[in-house]
Amino acid sequence: MQRTNDARNFLVVEGDGDVAIFDRYVAPDRFTVIPANGKKRACDALALAFADNFEGVYSILDRDWLELIPGEMRDPRIVHTDRYDLDVCVFYLPGVYISVASSFCVRGGFRVDASGCSETAIRNLCIAMAFPVGVLRYISERDGLQLRMRDFPLHLVVNENDLTVDTDCLVSTTLNRSKVATIEFQSLKDTLLEEMTGISDTARYCSGHDIARAFSILAKQRWSTTISVDNVERAARTAVSWEKFRKLSVYLDSARWFGGNTALVWIE
Repeated sequence: MQRTNDARNFLVVEGDGDVAIFDRYVAPDRFTVIPANGKKRACDALALAFADNFEGVYSILDRDWLELIPGEMRDPRIVHTDRYDLDVCVFYLPGVYISVASSFCVRGGFRVDASGCSETAIRNLCIAMAFPVGVLRYISERDGLQLRMRDFPLHLVVNENDLTVDTDCLVSTTLNRSKVATIEFQSLKDTLLEEMTGISDTARYCSGHDIARAFSILAKQRWSTTISVDNVERAARTAVSWEKFRKLSVYLDSARWFGGNTALVWIE
């Protein structure tokens, strides 16, 4: 980051998906939004800026495994999402995924008042599918197992009839994708099952990408609608109105940078 003739503050975020939401609602006369193209790059840039006492640098980052795994960067100028990432926060905003379903799945039979079409039903099914993958991602990070969890092909491990995850298939698929994994099948399966048993807040372990992929599977199986993960994510972000945006924790949390005044961060 270099200060030119732009006197505005920098709001550093992880990627373009974050920009798609924050850029619409940040105070344009006070902030410019900068995507870092990844969490590590964002943290590296912030560390340099903070070390050099670079003024006017703030950041909103995904929570990821904050509080669950040590080592996450902390600073008063950094605000974290209250769930794993911003897309999961969007998933929990009222009406967002109903809007996505209404946009794509009506021809396949989706109706807001029909059985299995409620917001609660959609959330429960998507969380149930994404949760085991998220726990594997957490175990891999915590124990250094080097599992390849990025862009996980969730559709390969979900039973089409009841939309549940086949644990054996999940573990074998994960290991087949992870050429340098440091764990065997049975040990990984036992660890996964034991870990899942002790978790009550299942949504905490779900990534936004896995949620979007789960919804894509749900749309295909329940409403005969083919929709890409990318389109699910884009439609969900587009559905975040100003009214909905203000329900996100980052809206108020970021105002702490300026004594709690949201008008110094966001449009008001």
